[in-house]
Amino acid sequence: MKRLSVAGLFLALSLTGPAGAEAQGSGLPLPSATPLLDYQAQLYPYIAERRFADAGWIRDKSWRDTGPFVLDTSYGVHPAVRIYYSPEIITWLEGKRERGIPDGAMVVKEMTSPPAARYVEYREMLEFLHPDAPETVETEMTAFLKRDGALNWTVMVKDSALSHGGWFFAFVGQAAEVDTFDAPFVPATGQAADGMCMRCHASAAEELIFSSLENVAGYEGEPLIFRVDESWRDMAGMAQGRFNLPASQRPAMGQSEAALIADFFHDDAALRASNTAVTPEAPRKVNPAFTAMFPPTGGIAIPPDQVATMPSQWLDHVPARPDGPQHFLTSDNCLGCHGGLGGPPSGTTMFLQTGPDYGDGYNISEYGEWRWSPMGLAGRDPIFFAQLESEFALLEAAGAGDLTSNLGTTCLSCHGAMGQRQLQIDAHENPEAGLDPNDFKLSYLALHDPLTAAEEAKQKEDGTYPYHQYGDLAREGISCAVCHHIAPPERAAGQPDYNTLDTYLMNGTTGVFRTTEADRLIGPFDDVRQKPMQNAMGITPMGDDYIKDSELCGACHTINLPNVDADTSEPLEGYTEADQAVFNQAARNGADFLKDRYGVDFPQALTGFQHSVEQATYIEWVNSIYSDPGTARSCQDCHMKSDFRSADGSLSVPAITTQIASIQDTNLPAVANLLPQAEVDVPFRDGYRRHNFVGLNVFMVEMMRQFSDDMGLSLTDPMTYATNGAQLSIDTMALQAAQETADISLALSRGYDGLVAEVGVTNKTGHRLPSGVGFRRAFLEVRAVAADGTTLWCSGCTNGAGVIVDGAGTPLVTEFLDVVPEGAQTALFQPHHRVITNETEVQIYEELTQNAERAFTTSFVHRVYHPKDNRLTPHGTLLPGTDAFKAKFGDSEVTSAFMKATLPEGRAASDPDFVPGSDRVEYRIPLPAGTDPAKVTVTATLYSQAIPPYYLKQRFETAPTGPATQRLYYLASRLETEGTLIEDWKLATVSTSAALQ
Repeated sequence: MKRLSVAGLFLALSLTGPAGAEAQGSGLPLPSATPLLDYQAQLYPYIAERRFADAGWIRDKSWRDTGPFVLDTSYGVHPAVRIYYSPEIITWLEGKRERGIPDGAMVVKEMTSPPAARYVEYREMLEFLHPDAPETVETEMTAFLKRDGALNWTVMVKDSALSHGGWFFAFVGQAAEVDTFDAPFVPATGQAADGMCMRCHASAAEELIFSSLENVAGYEGEPLIFRVDESWRDMAGMAQGRFNLPASQRPAMGQSEAALIADFFHDDAALRASNTAVTPEAPRKVNPAFTAMFPPTGGIAIPPDQVATMPSQWLDHVPARPDGPQHFLTSDNCLGCHGGLGGPPSGTTMFLQTGPDYGDGYNISEYGEWRWSPMGLAGRDPIFFAQLESEFALLEAAGAGDLTSNLGTTCLSCHGAMGQRQLQIDAHENPEAGLDPNDFKLSYLALHDPLTAAEEAKQKEDGTYPYHQYGDLAREGISCAVCHHIAPPERAAGQPDYNTLDTYLMNGTTGVFRTTEADRLIGPFDDVRQKPMQNAMGITPMGDDYIKDSELCGACHTINLPNVDADTSEPLEGYTEADQAVFNQAARNGADFLKDRYGVDFPQALTGFQHSVEQATYIEWVNSIYSDPGTARSCQDCHMKSDFRSADGSLSVPAITTQIASIQDTNLPAVANLLPQAEVDVPFRDGYRRHNFVGLNVFMVEMMRQFSDDMGLSLTDPMTYATNGAQLSIDTMALQAAQETADISLALSRGYDGLVAEVGVTNKTGHRLPSGVGFRRAFLEVRAVAADGTTLWCSGCTNGAGVIVDGAGTPLVTEFLDVVPEGAQTALFQPHHRVITNETEVQIYEELTQNAERAFTTSFVHRVYHPKDNRLTPHGTLLPGTDAFKAKFGDSEVTSAFMKATLPEGRAASDPDFVPGSDRVEYRIPLPAGTDPAKVTVTATLYSQAIPPYYLKQRFETAPTGPATQRLYYLASRLETEGTLIEDWKLATVSTSAALQ
């Protein structure tokens, strides 16, 4: 079918079909011819009013079950069903399921509470009572079906323009209510290539449907029969008899094997109820401690109804295209199979059940944990978007506003990876479309497929219509199709004969990664069941060890960025001309690859500046013992757990064994026309890797959880019905903070008219602590407390906004990096300390950078000077030029230059107590006269702040009227921290106490 939208790219629900295109015999348009909600407004009444039955469509012989019904519990994949088939479906079935089903064909599955026996027997009773009045039988039967709202429908409409699978799936209730996409958010009731429907339908032998003439009235054969006991014969309102047996005549005295479970996958009423119950009211009370530190001035404070909200996550819907899949699809294509199952009777897959009801427990499926990880939230991260808004403002202020599109597109190549990349792929492959891949605008993140004709007209009027699907993709952040498409970097023609590491460093950083073919996704297993994914999306899953390689993570976790205000005639501070040439050439290599492969030139304007490594997490790991044979631990070992421990300690699974997908296979009730068993039976896997991907950024996840309505997120998982996904992410961070981040030691002695505390901190991670973006910090709070609980002395204590204060509670002059003493050239800051003697000195592990004017900055592209970097290095960090370094890495200038970015700077570089993997600080604690040191307890705690006070202040002052900045202020000023892991705006990792012996 000819694709008629812009360049044929806008598939899914936004496709414009041929004029007058309609579902044959129904009078309905094809789904691709009409925006989603307009189409639902026509389809749903047609179904709910049963016009298909009035049209004389052939139906099943009778109501039938889709699985056993035992002890008042249905084990079917649907409720009781009776299917109606449009004439084209019958013709296709008569043709032995050969050739293709024509567009417009429909399958309408009437459904009601199982088992089917109650409807079969009720109809038999009606026919006995009204032997000569078939219309009366039909009328009374329909009324019986509709009572209590039980009757509903699932619908499949064939439309080859929609997606690779070519079907529109819908669930219709008796009220024919269409979707709204308002909070609390639930999946769409109708859409192309619905992932939850594909979970089973992808296992069909042909055309994604299991239909068989054996089920259809007027044809030979019998439907599949499943066991049904008598537990259903307890119908309220019926006289005692076969429809209402006394308990003594029902199995198990009428007791259920488990609570009767709603049909979660085909009737979203239960999901809506669950989601409504769990979605909290977003905090509205402003935190006075926060506003005291960050006054609501300059335009940052706006009313809640003016906050820029994010679209519902269920509008992030891009299925595989009909003429062959594109590279990037949204995660809702994956969740049906890789979203887990929450317990009986549906099954327990990638789920740890802790209670009797479906969804009681922990969803450890790929989709379930990814959704609430920082990677899954990257495309909605309010902190990132405020940062980018500041970057744009700084460029404008410096007269370099023409670089905003270059920088924004570069940043979104990771945070909006799928949208940015798919846009550049499509623009290259379809140049006549007129798409601009060199300016991925922030406004695209607010776009979604137009839901009505009016919305479509508006998008076409303002010129955004060609870009809505890229907004859908970008909001997904680092989604499934990103990591599972990454291929190893390669040397371009004419490059030196780089070794493997240098090939990566010169060609694979800053989000410039190669990809596998569009129709191939990589995973860790070779023996995978390929046919269901091929049927559903035209994609073949294949085993590839690169998915287990830390280098894959390095694509977005080594970032080499320009410094737009640095002198281009001199190397940056701390580097030689040879080092600088390496960084600059690596940037040019990335830009050249993108130009050659996709024809884009957005990075080209940035290559004229001096480059440096802005984030070095991956190469920090490379320059550590964790990349060495014998002590190796990969990124995946730490950030994709193969075990599970609940935060309260009640559940521990040392090694997870599970299926990694749940599909229609031979473990489910039998269906006709199933693919061969060998192509659908999913094996159990040892060493299952969770997709939790967490670090210590509880602040962002807590914001998203508390303000889920504003951020477009659902707290209820659509497959398992677990409502604790966000909390599970936070709990996993809590365990990581407490057990896998650092160790701390404390030794006390007398001295200096008080106590001397030797505090040791050991880094347990495989990279710096903290790592990633440079504004994160960790700091030591060392507190001396008298026997009555009075604090006598404290270095590193904070107020309720996480601002470090002195003994009187006054914020330290170093906290906002903006106090410049008279005659000084730079603002006050906390240097790295070997010895701390008063409460105004604090050991803060952080990277501090300055722009060309030596003002402290959190900009990623003004990092000219580095007065301090004492982030704890990992064990085994080697110094370039030493024999040990050469023994591990050789003499490569490329490796040497990049590894300099993993080393300490400022005072830490010369501190003999600051060594790879640890630091030691001496605290000289004076005590009030007359205080017995033996009765004083000293506590040392290491805290983490993902968004420290000076970072927030710079956001609020740099772009105070920007919508993303205003949104961040709204969220941050109302964030409830009391009783959470980030109480008082800080995350505790490890702590220890001691007293004199």
